[in-house]
Amino acid sequence: MTRQAGSYSQARRLDQVKAYLNTTGGATVYEIADRLKISVRTAIRYLRALEEGGERIYDEREGHQKVWRLMPSARHGFVHLTTAQMVSLYLSRRVFDFLEGTGFKEDLDEVFGQLESALKRKQFSAGKNLDKKLFDVNEAPYRYEGRLEDVNDIITALVREEQLDIRHGSVGRGKKDFVIDPYTLLVYKKGLYLAGFSHHHQGLRTFALDGLRKVQWKKGARFEYPADYTPAQLVEGSFGLFGGPKTRVRIFFSEEVSRFVRRRQWHPSQTIKSVPGGIELVLEVRGTVELKSWVLGFGDKAEVLEPETLRSEISEELGRALARYRPKLARVPLLPKNGARPPAQEKMP
Repeated sequence: MTRQAGSYSQARRLDQVKAYLNTTGGATVYEIADRLKISVRTAIRYLRALEEGGERIYDEREGHQKVWRLMPSARHGFVHLTTAQMVSLYLSRRVFDFLEGTGFKEDLDEVFGQLESALKRKQFSAGKNLDKKLFDVNEAPYRYEGRLEDVNDIITALVREEQLDIRHGSVGRGKKDFVIDPYTLLVYKKGLYLAGFSHHHQGLRTFALDGLRKVQWKKGARFEYPADYTPAQLVEGSFGLFGGPKTRVRIFFSEEVSRFVRRRQWHPSQTIKSVPGGIELVLEVRGTVELKSWVLGFGDKAEVLEPETLRSEISEELGRALARYRPKLARVPLLPKNGARPPAQEKMP
């Protein structure tokens, strides 16, 4: 059964209360409620549950408040984080928000919940609202609702080095099952991709998770993880994730976008030089599918100079796009040659 995102078992909540008491040296029920985002009544219930479970906690009066503490002998070390480390952790959490629905996001939230409960009081105060202060704006993420079990099977097979039975939309119109030795789960442009040795293709292949129609972990079906394999070889020379023949590409960019292009590393092979009216970018890429989409994204601010084949492909695509935006001719009924209007047609009963 799929777990609800953000939900915690009572045992986990009790661990958080205990960790909080351990690191802060004591807290009121109001502070516990605020830290864990629960009601005061629930905080009291958790404290009573810890007592009944044999945990060594006690309460003391400090002014008008009752402060709950762990016995000194029950205290353990706590987490120390610098401000920069805390910011780094929260930023990594935001980057992986697109994993909602896979189980990864839920597990990350649980880890951060445990981390927050272990932070010292000053650190927790400094960390408030970091989810608002750090915000990830990026391309539209894939939607992975209902893929929890598929991702779990993939992760289990990856860790245990055991095979998967999969069905993918690109093979046999999505109706053919085949075996894959899973090597890597890739993250690319807010999407997940599974790479490994496909027994159907007899070679290394990469499959988008959203294209998988079936994923089944073959328990006990071990394979030999290749010692000479590295994930870098999946994208070596490519402009993105998808490869192809090695191609030298020259692209002109106008002054309006030249600063933007100069400030980024688009490909390991890139060279940039100034030319009249802008800059010229030269690349040695394997495959131009993603490169073509990238160039089209610059509109009239970019022009492929070579190769001629890529230039022609982009020209044809722009022609088809222009045809879609041309105004449609209004359909006006033709008049008879004598100029008289045609008789009105009778309506069908």
